[in-house]
Amino acid sequence: MNDIKVVAIGEFLWDCLPNGKKIGGAAANFCYHAKSAGANAILVSAIGDDENGKDLSNLIEKLQIPQHLQISKNYPTGTVLVKLDSDGKPTYDIVNPVAWDDIQLTEQLLDLIKQDNLDAIYFGSLIQRNQQNHDLLKKIITHCSPRTKIIVDINLRQNHYNHSTLLFCIEHANILKLNNEELPIIADLLKIKSDPKELFDYLNQHHQLELLIYTCGSDGSHLFTKSEQDYCPAEKITAIDTVGAGDSFMAISSVLYLKGKALQEINIKANRIASYVCTQNGSMPVIPETYLAEL
Repeated sequence: MNDIKVVAIGEFLWDCLPNGKKIGGAAANFCYHAKSAGANAILVSAIGDDENGKDLSNLIEKLQIPQHLQISKNYPTGTVLVKLDSDGKPTYDIVNPVAWDDIQLTEQLLDLIKQDNLDAIYFGSLIQRNQQNHDLLKKIITHCSPRTKIIVDINLRQNHYNHSTLLFCIEHANILKLNNEELPIIADLLKIKSDPKELFDYLNQHHQLELLIYTCGSDGSHLFTKSEQDYCPAEKITAIDTVGAGDSFMAISSVLYLKGKALQEINIKANRIASYVCTQNGSMPVIPETYLAEL
């Protein structure tokens, strides 16, 4: 199965980095890298009726990423002020509210998510920081086909999450990603040990988790399914900025999993792409053809 079709619902914005503005947002990053892995990834988001929105729309068209972009009359296009430490690790000042907080359940969007051939729907915890989008996702899940997998990224940013949205994420995820900083918070919420294998076992037994993606930065990454698990050490690199690295790892690993690849292969290839992203400026660098050929 090679023609994987995914709808990604979420953030589309400008990352305002020290060296200038870069196209970004978790859902947009996911689509960009899922496309690299051969998927048909469709971005669902909202932009403002402003120059920032027009510029984003033009860029996503040039990247040839299919999209369902709504125009919000209520809020401006999303922006994030990104500061980098000496290791390229970012901290984010995320403007709230913005256009991507205002995604509407249109007939066109319903038609997208009702398709019988839709392999997966992607969203993260951040897109649910305001109640409207949380309610939107609850409705969307009720309309999608039973065969459609739910891909969820736990991306905890300052005060942009709450227990209700986190529980919704982990209760519905078939594929779940989180990192070593987020695991203790989720484990505490569930009253279990802060251990990725224990988290997978709990969510597999009590909910519907099939794949847990657990990233640990320079300490590598772990993948867990019911039948196997795999650890891959991180590549030795000199990071410029790590913005979007987790999104690229999530996209590559999710698409390869849906294609039926083995965990070891998934882990190695996702690590390689994410490591490369860390050596570049911004979350959507041009990926070398030698890397793409391996996918």
